[in-house]
Amino acid sequence: MSIRERLRPELGGIVLGAACLAATNALALWIPWLIKGAIDAIRAAAVGQAGAVHALVVRNAILIAASAVVQALIRTWSRILIFNAGRNIEYQLRGDVFRHLLRQDAGFFRAHPTGDVMSRLTNDLGAVRMLFGPGLLNLFNTALVYLTTLWLLLHLSPRLTLWALLPYPALLAGARLFSRKMYKASRAIAEQLGTMSSSIQEDLAGIAVIKHYTLEPEREAQFRGLNDEYLTRSLALVRARGTLMPLFAVLGGAGTLIVLWAGGREVIAGHLTVGGLVAFNAYLVLLSWPTIALGWIIGIWQRGLAAWVRVRELLSTAPRIADPPDAAGAGAGAHAIGSPSIDVRDLSVVVDGRRLLDGVSFSLPAGATLAVVGPTGAGKTTLVDAIVRMQEIATGTIVVGGRDVTQVPLEALRSQIGYAPQDAFLFSATVAENIGFGIREAAPDADARIRRAAEAAGLSPDIAILPDGYDTLVGERGITLSGGQRQRVALARALCAAPQILILDDSLSSVDAQTEREILTRLKPILAGRTSILISHRVAAVKNADQILVLDGGRVAEIGTHSTLLAGGGVYASLYREQLAAEALEIERVA
Repeated sequence: MSIRERLRPELGGIVLGAACLAATNALALWIPWLIKGAIDAIRAAAVGQAGAVHALVVRNAILIAASAVVQALIRTWSRILIFNAGRNIEYQLRGDVFRHLLRQDAGFFRAHPTGDVMSRLTNDLGAVRMLFGPGLLNLFNTALVYLTTLWLLLHLSPRLTLWALLPYPALLAGARLFSRKMYKASRAIAEQLGTMSSSIQEDLAGIAVIKHYTLEPEREAQFRGLNDEYLTRSLALVRARGTLMPLFAVLGGAGTLIVLWAGGREVIAGHLTVGGLVAFNAYLVLLSWPTIALGWIIGIWQRGLAAWVRVRELLSTAPRIADPPDAAGAGAGAHAIGSPSIDVRDLSVVVDGRRLLDGVSFSLPAGATLAVVGPTGAGKTTLVDAIVRMQEIATGTIVVGGRDVTQVPLEALRSQIGYAPQDAFLFSATVAENIGFGIREAAPDADARIRRAAEAAGLSPDIAILPDGYDTLVGERGITLSGGQRQRVALARALCAAPQILILDDSLSSVDAQTEREILTRLKPILAGRTSILISHRVAAVKNADQILVLDGGRVAEIGTHSTLLAGGGVYASLYREQLAAEALEIERVA
């Protein structure tokens, strides 16, 4: 979306603000004219006209005071109108960017670190607001002041105006040169701030690891290097802006000196009155602030334009995983999946040039349970990510309930799938809020559903000893809970949504084998009649599944029941024997 399209909804307020600026400048320009009239009347007054001159001076003084008051009021109103337009654009942009981020797939966030995205959502959007607020206001104001003031200067004395404009070619050349430098410096600062923010976010998220390995000095040194680079880039911008503003001030002052010299000669020669010279200098003073502030305005514009480019980069990245074109305007109910059977047909997934799945095929009837096992890196998580379309897939490779999932809106598909990942993410909320996260409406039975899900996930004994029970805050990322507790909260969250399809991606890997078996036993009534996919690194825990799919190197190594796979003596049998031996050794060690 272009700048013009962003400005269009706020055009009414901006136009009214510009009109107020025009009125403000008209009043500002009238004041020197009133001063000129008073001075010329005093100098031209003859004997006996003192009363009339006094009345003129008093009238003009009252008009000057009234103009100043009205000017202040209108100027304030113009700032409110234009500044509010900038804030409204920032507000809309922030919502649009966040909404756009929610639609992106995992690949987008691999390419855009969290810290950099946060920097664009905060610092860059703040710079965009300054561009559309103070930047726009001062641009209008400067243009109005120059156009109207130059017209009045030419009206008073064309020859003196030419003298006054002598420094301006150098001023425009300086503005052109330094504006390019300021744009490059502003872009470099924004990029470095994103890099530094990513480093900070990573270090704070991994603070426990840093402390365990006593890496505080090394991470501090790394941050110091990033901060030094940020300082260097910031100083480059400051130097450019710091050179530009004094240059404008010097050139503006030079113009005033030239006018005093040339204007005095004009008065002596009788080409200009004293009042006209005073008014001319007053108008020149009105030009001095926009001239001096031009460096600041250029800085705001260049920084805002650099930030706008970075924000547009986010908005212009189209989601690789999106709803089908014919899904617009149709709710989830219009695309509901019927019988939740799952058919995978020659599925291959390539991510960043690596083939994670290669020709995977299987068929899972509605209500059946599929166990997926295999060594680390076999592609188990990639498979279930593809089913819920967290990975992009080819058309026709996954069919759920008789429908190609690439033709089903994401909301309709994912709302019918409960997914408990191995890496359990908890929000900084209460235990109950985390479990009931998938309950969208204010359901009257929400509390009962949350408690039933917690019981099924084996979480009730843990909740009983928490200080506030279900109302206990779990902290950022669930830091106050153990790894096993976090996984069971995530499992309860998947169960609470009452999905047609349930996917458990090694979601009990942080609990011991005995606890996992107990939880899976409690899950049997819940899994009955529900299509389920269970991933576990413990083969013994999923041996009762209707089908067992063995992945190895992204390919289907074996598929069948527990007994048939053991009899086959392949990968599954080898994994099963290894784990039985490991469990026996552990029991012997404990004994």
